[in-house]
Formats: sequence, C-alpha cells, structure tokens
Amino acid sequence: MAAATERPQGIARVRTLWRLWRAEKTDPAPFYRMLAAEAVEDLERRYGALAGKTVVDLGCGPGLYTDAFRAAGAHVIPVDNDPAELELAGDPPDGVLIADAGDLPLEDASVDGAFCSNLLEHTPNTPAVIAEIERILKPGGWGYISWTNWYSPWGGHDMTPYHYLGPRLGPRLYVRRHGQPRKNPYGAGLWPVHVGPTLRLVRSRPGLEIERVEPRYWPRLAFITRIPLVRELLTWNCVIRVRKRLGGQY
Repeated sequence: MAAATERPQGIARVRTLWRLWRAEKTDPAPFYRMLAAEAVEDLERRYGALAGKTVVDLGCGPGLYTDAFRAAGAHVIPVDNDPAELELAGDPPDGVLIADAGDLPLEDASVDGAFCSNLLEHTPNTPAVIAEIERILKPGGWGYISWTNWYSPWGGHDMTPYHYLGPRLGPRLYVRRHGQPRKNPYGAGLWPVHVGPTLRLVRSRPGLEIERVEPRYWPRLAFITRIPLVRELLTWNCVIRVRKRLGGQY
C-alpha cells in the first residue's frame, strides 16, 4: 500500500499523466504502467481484492495491465487478435488467447471481471464486444470499458486534428496531405466510437447495469459525460463501469 500512497494525486497526477502521455509514442510502458497500477487500486477499492478472481484483459497488447492484475493475485486471461501488439514489449503475455473480443472462446458467466481498455476504437464491431462482456461475466461481475472517443483531442490518434473534420472527410484529407498514418489507419485499425451512442448501446443490454460513467483522466468531472455534445469533445477517454445483473441472462 505504501507505493499507492506515493503516487501523485490531483493536479500532480494529471501533470504526470500528461508528461508520460507525451512520450507514449516512443516509450509507452511508463504511461501504461501508471494507468495499470491505478486500475488495480481503483478496482480493489470498488469491488474488493482481485486475488483469486478471474479477470479477462480484452485487447491486452503487451500485457502491462495483465502483469498488474497478476501481481495483485488475479487469474488473468489476456486476449488480443494482433500478434504485433502482443510483442511490443518482448514475449507475449503468458497464456494469451489469440481471439476476437467480439467472439470470445470463453464459457458463459465464466469471469469475475472484464477489463476492456482502449479497445472499442480499434474494433469495427463495438456491439459485439459489449455483448460478449455481458455474456462472459458472472452475475454480479464487473466490467470496465474505456476508449478514446472520436471527437476528443486524441480521437484521430496519429491523424489528429484532422478527425475534427469528421470520420469521412478528416482521414481522407490526412492521407492526401501526409500519407497513411504510422499506425491505426482509419477503417483498418481505427473507427469512430462516440460517447452518446455507446451509452445507449450499453443501456440496451438487458444483463448489464451501468454503475458510473466518467472521463478516465479526470474522473471527478463525471458531470461532463452527462452533457450531450460537450462530452464528445471534453471526455478525452470515456469510462463506462458496468455490473452484470444478478438476474441477467446467461
């Protein structure tokens, strides 16, 4: 617990995240390790100890979140469908499943928690991912769904700020002027995912209950996510916290 209390809080935390994020393209590990450590603290504060729990890490990439959950004693199932992402930091995470998050080879009601960080904008089928989270969660299980929404400051990823011209015009103009982006070209590795439609999608799932919606990097400003249009611009990275209804299907 000592390490947790030493982590920066408030404005100092935001400044640290900003500094690490600015170096993320060339040195991603420090940024994501900080987020992973925060995720463990946050989830244990909300749902109790992770030790002994089964957690699926959807879109796990090189496994930085997986490592943090395992260090807390969780049994983690890392999932990704991109071998290149899995090897960004060396060997892929132990026990990784090469699979589509929208079509998981997991049993119904088989996991205590589903962690889905920065995945939705990188899949063409957000509804399928949400449906799978609903299916695999045990009754009472938690889901953490986070993504960079399209009209946020980094919604276009390497194409930023052209994405503000919209998903049809912005990417086309970027490619015309700069060529294909370094990573995540539009329609192949990046898709527009908006806050309002995604909230409606999650609310439509009969087995899921939304507990809280918040901006990931400034969660105290959760009220932003309740204001249409404003939330699309200022959330930056949206978090939807869900629980599997006790009487839900599956």
